[in-house]
Amino acid sequence: MAPAADKISISGIHCEWHLPKNVQPYFLAFMLKLCQSFKHIEYRVSYSAETFSSRQIDTIRELVYLQYYIHDDCEQALQLARQNAPTLKTLIIFISCVSDISHLIQDTNGGYTQYPCLRTLELHNDVSLSFSYEMMSIAPRRSKQAMARLPAFAGATPFPGLRRLSIQIDYPFSDDVLFRGNEATLEYLDLQLSHTLIDRIRKYKVFTPDSHPKLQYVKIRQFRDDRVRNFTSTEAYVRFVLGIAPHAQVREIESLPFDAKFPLFQALFEGVPDIQILELSVIRLTFWDIVSLVKSLPNLTYLYTQHPKFGRMPRGVTVKELPEYVLSKHAPVSERFRRWYIGCTSEYRPNELARCVLLLALLCPNFKYLDSVHRKDHIIFAMKTVAAKQGFREHSQRFESFLDEC
Repeated sequence: MAPAADKISISGIHCEWHLPKNVQPYFLAFMLKLCQSFKHIEYRVSYSAETFSSRQIDTIRELVYLQYYIHDDCEQALQLARQNAPTLKTLIIFISCVSDISHLIQDTNGGYTQYPCLRTLELHNDVSLSFSYEMMSIAPRRSKQAMARLPAFAGATPFPGLRRLSIQIDYPFSDDVLFRGNEATLEYLDLQLSHTLIDRIRKYKVFTPDSHPKLQYVKIRQFRDDRVRNFTSTEAYVRFVLGIAPHAQVREIESLPFDAKFPLFQALFEGVPDIQILELSVIRLTFWDIVSLVKSLPNLTYLYTQHPKFGRMPRGVTVKELPEYVLSKHAPVSERFRRWYIGCTSEYRPNELARCVLLLALLCPNFKYLDSVHRKDHIIFAMKTVAAKQGFREHSQRFESFLDEC
């Protein structure tokens, strides 16, 4: 069957919902044959215990890629992953975050399974199949009683060669088993922080300044309001977030409290000087915050923020005096900074944005590229308008060069 193909994606139909009962056995036999014939399977249908029998699952072997969706507790579905552990390179599971996935690691006889070839492991909340990202943050969470029963795997190292790890569910184990044994190989980390996950990271000291030498990409999201339960202050929370692989060069932070004020934790960024790409998509910074941030990160080349506010005018300084003021007080800021992406906000003020961008261009001579969710022609028109005003037009050569590039 399809001898030249090695990948298949199955989606769009749920056997028990969409097919007459007399047709279902033939359909499942056809599905089984497909799964037996390919090494790369995306099964975009909710998996249930009725899909295949344990004996049928046993015939699906030597998979290298498996992506599927599981509802409730389905040991048979996890059996499919376990028996392909020797060959799997990518495993992506969409699962209810209150489900027991201990059988991903532990077989029915109590032994531990190791995935020696696995390079990518992603655990997603199945709410994301039907709802937006915002809905993921209010997904079901375990009760305290259920958390007390979470499985532990003393001594097990199931994922020793992992390079990419994404955890988008409430952390499903009572120890650090997902992080164990891959400190030397992990390169990419995407975490949705929950109370449980924060507790495990801190308890088992998963991240230290010298651990995970290859980990260069870190993305941190929020899981409801769990961050509040673990820390006494916003500063303590930010310290924890930045302490996850402080040497990482790419860092996306989507989990800062909405009311966080940058000056409260500005100094903490000085402890992560290796960052080259930074995304702060939640809090709204002022122009002065951005200047301080770029200055404190000497290797920063790319920054993603919300639409900035200009912030307070310096005392005794008029708008026309701003270019000379920022040059005298803050230059030089950065030789390496090159690109700024400006996200959405309910308060879009093109002239205020234009002023922020042009002043940053004065302070960062290699800043050349501006991206935004807002219409580029509107922003460029606003920048040309501001650049023509007194105090700004004296720097027309720099602004013309910048506008030509962006």
